[in-house]
Amino acid sequence: MAGLRVWTGLALIAFNSSCNAIAMMRRRLRRSSKRHGRTWDLFARLGLAGMACLALMACAACSGPRPPPAKIETPSAALAIAPAPHEKAPGPPPTSEAFERASQGVLDGLLADDPGTARELGLHEKYDGRIAPMSREAIAARVARLRADEAELAAFDEHALTPDEALDRAELRSWIATSLFWLVDMDGPRKVPSTYEALFAVAPYIDRDYAPLEERAKRLVAQEEAALAEVPHARENLSPPLSKPVAEVAARNFAGFASYLRGDVAHLLGALGDETQRARFAKANAALASAAADLGAWLKMEAARGDQSHVLGPARFAKLLRVQEGLETPLADFARMNEADLEANKKAYDDLAATVTPVPVREADLFGAATRMMQGARDFAKDHGIVTFASDDTVTVRETPPYARWNFASIEMSGPFETARSAFYQITYPDRAWPQKEREAYLGTMGDLLGTTIHEVYPGHFVQGRWAERAPSRVQKAFGSYSFVEGWAHYVERMMIDEGFGSDDPANRLAMLRGALLRNCRFAAAVGIHTQGMTVEHAARRFETDCHQDTATAREQAARGTFDPGYFAYTLGKLQILALRERAAASLGKDFSLQRFHDALLSHGAPPVALVADAVLHQIGAR
Repeated sequence: MAGLRVWTGLALIAFNSSCNAIAMMRRRLRRSSKRHGRTWDLFARLGLAGMACLALMACAACSGPRPPPAKIETPSAALAIAPAPHEKAPGPPPTSEAFERASQGVLDGLLADDPGTARELGLHEKYDGRIAPMSREAIAARVARLRADEAELAAFDEHALTPDEALDRAELRSWIATSLFWLVDMDGPRKVPSTYEALFAVAPYIDRDYAPLEERAKRLVAQEEAALAEVPHARENLSPPLSKPVAEVAARNFAGFASYLRGDVAHLLGALGDETQRARFAKANAALASAAADLGAWLKMEAARGDQSHVLGPARFAKLLRVQEGLETPLADFARMNEADLEANKKAYDDLAATVTPVPVREADLFGAATRMMQGARDFAKDHGIVTFASDDTVTVRETPPYARWNFASIEMSGPFETARSAFYQITYPDRAWPQKEREAYLGTMGDLLGTTIHEVYPGHFVQGRWAERAPSRVQKAFGSYSFVEGWAHYVERMMIDEGFGSDDPANRLAMLRGALLRNCRFAAAVGIHTQGMTVEHAARRFETDCHQDTATAREQAARGTFDPGYFAYTLGKLQILALRERAAASLGKDFSLQRFHDALLSHGAPPVALVADAVLHQIGAR
């Protein structure tokens, strides 16, 4: 699932309709492995209702000189939404002070709506122990405030703002629009059970070493006690009938929260502090676990009589594109963009598969191989001028902690406002109780591991996350889009292979292509399920027949499309970056620098590519 720095993001997500869905993706998706998503109930441990696995786009041959990238036929609307940056006279404009007050007030309100995202960002002192109110009255007040905030931002003349202020304004308006979409258009508090996952998500207190564990345990207890006061609103607000597949997944997720709280959380924190602290923790943690189990049981019952109300329909799906991605692309063009890419990837995969024998990962060498690949990717990116590294800190490979072993691999890193930096490339061994064949299948091939390492660390989520820390404003540090965070990590898998990394073994390209097909089928399933009458069963068949996925993965990925309609973002972001790079290269010719392009792209944080396309071109002199 892109600590999306997702996390807007693993990240793997059904949007929490009461929060900044984009920022949540950015920080949480970071935690999602590119390859595995074995059990939805385990995803729920960290409050991620369906985060992501990953994959990549097509290329041609795997030996000999690298062919030029194929031309990407991306609809013009996908890269032409944002206005060109405007030159400003020296000195701040008269509106700057007023805009600063307004933008910071809006941002503070959005973070108060979603303290979990604030904690992921590293804003612990203000937001640890806090839970947003979930009553009907509180949600109605939130909607009213969001609409007032939108009106306040809309009143500022974009052309009277500096370029960074204009981007802040656009990002905040996107954040507000996305929140309103899930609160109002999707009627999330009444129809989307994942709205209430924030009540049970406590992992950041365990994941982040920002304070002594005993102090973090105290703050966790305060959050659990605050959550218990809001838990009754979940049943009060949710209004059956609910979508059958959405309720089924949510039931497993909330059952997973109960197991996580009773198991890993209790084990890690139950013995900390004095007798009063231990008793307080035991009471709150047990009560919250019981509440999660009860909610899961109720949702399981409701799923049995659920409907198909998860389907957005063309109008709401088009609105999702507008608010999440800033796109006005006609749905037919949007679908064709992906289908063309899918066909190219499928042909390249089929042509190569007959000539390649992938090498399986040996369990005894899993950590050693991952460490070598990580260092190799870092060295390659530096030596070949792929991208500037925004920080000198390095990533430590470690076994995934017990409370996060739902995922094969992930990046767990400090947020942009953290005072203590940390970064871990976490890898999970297969369960010793599994049959040998299952253990081997779980580990995958060396090409899979290489792609995962590129995606999670160098130059994927870790590099992008450290760049985001240097974004020029507080808003740009806090904001992130699903398509940028996962699009970048997806794009660099292909880009690194194209640039020659791993070229000694054509199986590395084969693994990249298979991953690309997984993302293509996610895109196709999102469009099909929500605008074309595609059933989950039909979507699962596409994952198997067109995208070379096994039956279990196909079922899981198709079901995800019912509650994560935005999971087209992986392929969309990648295609947008490729198209923007093509425009830059065509404009600059021999003066084009891949490193300058990447540095300019990453320097604005993680907005939808459409918002910064012209700014990036302007920055590198390509306009």
